[in-house]
Amino acid sequence: MGQWTAAEAASDTVSKKMLLLHLQEETSEAFLEERKLSGPPAAVLKRVTKEALVAAYIESMGKAGAAGSGASKPDFKFASIDSGVSAAAASPAPAFSFSPPAAVAAGSTGNFSFNFAAAPSPKGKPEEKEAASTADDEDEEKDSHQLMQKRMAQLNMSAAQRRDATLAELPAATRREVEELEKLQEQSDEFQREFDEKLAALRQEYEKKKAPLYKKRSDIVNGSPGVSGFWLTCLTNHMMLADEIQKVDEPVLSFLKDIKYSSSLGPGKPGFQLAFVFSENPYFENEVLTKTYLLDPTDEDGCLQRTIGTDIKWKEGKDVTVRVVEKKQKKKGKLRTIKVKEPADSFFNFFDPAEVPDDDEDMDEEEADQLHEQLENDYEMGCVIKDRIVPRAVAWFTGAAVDPEEDYDEEDDYEEEEDDDEEEEDEEEFDDEEDDEEEDDDHVDTSKMRAKGGAGTAAGAGAGGGAKSGPAGEECKQQ
Repeated sequence: MGQWTAAEAASDTVSKKMLLLHLQEETSEAFLEERKLSGPPAAVLKRVTKEALVAAYIESMGKAGAAGSGASKPDFKFASIDSGVSAAAASPAPAFSFSPPAAVAAGSTGNFSFNFAAAPSPKGKPEEKEAASTADDEDEEKDSHQLMQKRMAQLNMSAAQRRDATLAELPAATRREVEELEKLQEQSDEFQREFDEKLAALRQEYEKKKAPLYKKRSDIVNGSPGVSGFWLTCLTNHMMLADEIQKVDEPVLSFLKDIKYSSSLGPGKPGFQLAFVFSENPYFENEVLTKTYLLDPTDEDGCLQRTIGTDIKWKEGKDVTVRVVEKKQKKKGKLRTIKVKEPADSFFNFFDPAEVPDDDEDMDEEEADQLHEQLENDYEMGCVIKDRIVPRAVAWFTGAAVDPEEDYDEEDDYEEEEDDDEEEEDEEEFDDEEDDEEEDDDHVDTSKMRAKGGAGTAAGAGAGGGAKSGPAGEECKQQ
């Protein structure tokens, strides 16, 4: 029943999906239900770990082996020696060695005698070698199975239980040494906590010192005569951000007065918020657009938990995140042209972050990878704006901060050609699936999903304040 050994199943060669599909095809429904492995593969893969699948696979192998143990590999038999051959001929030839010659009388011929020693053990026959190899493989698989069971048991323990179980297996002298190492670790951890607290306080202190400078910078940029297109130029001089800014975005971003950030989202809320301050403009009613990144407070590595964007209140016909295309529709034998709104590439999609689905929502591996890439790119954009653009805005405006050797993947040269092809396809005729559908079925829903948790400013974050950083602030990775 098993396609792989336990070691192979636990390796990277065999994926979670391969294990699950094998189990769903080869095991009973009761077996799957007991281990919560029944249902659509995509949904099961999201809630079950690789270790659990490996354990279930090993268990299924054990049950299959028990059911067919009587028909396992046949024993090897050796052919009997032909009775016509003498015992002496059948036995292996003995080895021999020379014995030192005895003293020889003068004039006599020096004779020597052979000293026959016991013969060495004969080399194993092919059947014996194969049997030994099979036994070694079985022992190795058994050891791997036991190791996997031990690892699974450890994963089901708490941290304290794993620690106690590990120490219980050590000799008393070694256990005392490990306990001494633990005391040193506790002291080191205390120093690290103290360092983190002082570093956060120091960062907050200097962010407060920089806030008046940012305020004065804003006054100069937006004063008289001011610096026209200051922030638009800053953003477009960064390769990654420039790739997100489309031609239709530039007139809108020309009304951008300031970009601020805050890392003070409130107690127990690690993360940061960006605030894009706009002057009155003909495109939307909002004065401030915010983008908030909330990190998992229980994760030491600062894992992204959620993003929240502002719901932009676009004025009639000014939404640059959609485009209106004309399509020809054939209905009841008549040809007509209708206008349809479709999503368009725009920098302002930055404020409409991808929605993370519920755990029980069905999503295949390709969709999950695409969502992960989208969230990662979005978070990197936020970090670039917070850590690079805002602190050194004038250097990005003048181009002094631009690094020509910066490693960033440019779009393919034929992207524009692909866009042209898509526009041609949009002009092609299409038929309704059913010619007899009602007239009100022609309505096209252009509403857009917002980030889970609502839109607008996150609680506890001052969008309009100067740049600040609290103890919960976390440095983003650098572009």
